[in-house]
Order: sequence, then structure tokens, then C-alpha cells
Amino acid sequence: MSSLFPNKTIFSISSTIDAAKSVTALSNANPGVATSAAHGYTAGDILLQSSGWPELSDRVVRVANPVTNTFEEEGFDTTSLTRFPAGAGVGTVKKVSAWTALSQVTDIATSGGEQQYFQWVYLETGLQQQRPTFKNARSMQMTLDYDNALAWYNQLLTSDLTGDTYVLRAALPNGKLFYWSVIVGFDGEPSWNTNQNMQVVATFSQVNPRSTKY
Repeated sequence: MSSLFPNKTIFSISSTIDAAKSVTALSNANPGVATSAAHGYTAGDILLQSSGWPELSDRVVRVANPVTNTFEEEGFDTTSLTRFPAGAGVGTVKKVSAWTALSQVTDIATSGGEQQYFQWVYLETGLQQQRPTFKNARSMQMTLDYDNALAWYNQLLTSDLTGDTYVLRAALPNGKLFYWSVIVGFDGEPSWNTNQNMQVVATFSQVNPRSTKY
């Protein structure tokens, strides 16, 4: 049993993502092994991946055991040929090479992920039945005390204006790490409530609904 609080978690947003490199093969293994000619990555590098496998597309992966032309995608078991058809996982990877820490965070609210269902009734039974269909899109809303002199303020404005996919990282005090691929919504306008700190709100819409955890 464990008790895990988010207190003292430090959030960061990717501020520099390098140019994409081609992944010409992705093996069915545990973990999956990516082939990328002369990739230059080192163990621990964080990559944003696109892939022909939907479960891995727009996922964040960490490099393990790199050699000249291959590296392992730490924590990703791709042995299932049903979920990961052989030869279909090729795509690209982009390294996150710089981060901007998000400070003065006062609240985090998550939404989405609710399971939806198709429901029906047969006349002869009169009993309702259901089967799961899809899960709602996920997002995270972050409230921060306003200060437009801090680095994260301009980084969030830039991220909003580009509309590109970024990587959001949460570093817990026990060393655990969470990563999400996100699109940032942020207009930078603060609240104006009497006797309260002026605050801004950033919304992080998850591109792939699954986080990567290490």
C-alpha cells in the first residue's frame, strides 16, 4: 500500500523540441526497439513520437539502451500483434531539449476520460443492456498566480499562438515522472477579484489521452 500526494510536484512545459527524425522500424518486443539511423540520442532523452500505431502516436517515450541506429522505448510493451501490427509502427520522433518550469501553481483540475456506452433493449427481455464505446477527451486546467515577468508566462503565450503539440511534465518529489502530449490554451489575461491574488488559467488538452509514467 502507498499514499501519494501531489504536493511539491513541479510542472514544466517543453520550450524547445528538436527537428523530427525518421523511425524506419519499430519492433514487436518488450520494450519496443526503434530503428533510426544515426539518431544521436542518449539514455534518458525524452521524445515525442508519431507512429502508425495509434496507441503510440503522440505519446511521450524515454530512450533506453541506445546504440548507433537503434534505441529501446522504455516501458512500452509492443508484443501484441493485434494492437501493434507488425511493420505498421514507423513514424518519427522529436527530442525535447529544453523545459520551462511552471511556478506559482495554485490549483490543478482534470476533466474527461469518462467511459461512454451504447445502450439497447430487446423487446423479448425488457432489460437494458450496454457496451462501452469511447472515453471522453481529457484535459488539465492549471491556475497560476499572475506574473508576466516570469519565463513561463511568455512560453505559454507562445505555445498557445503556435497551436503545436507540446510536452507537459510533472516531477513528483519521490522521483516519479508523468508526461503528456498537449495543446496549450492560454490568453494571459488575469482575474480581477477584490482581495485575491490576480491569477491566470492555462488549459492543456491532451493529444493522446494516455500519460506516460516513469
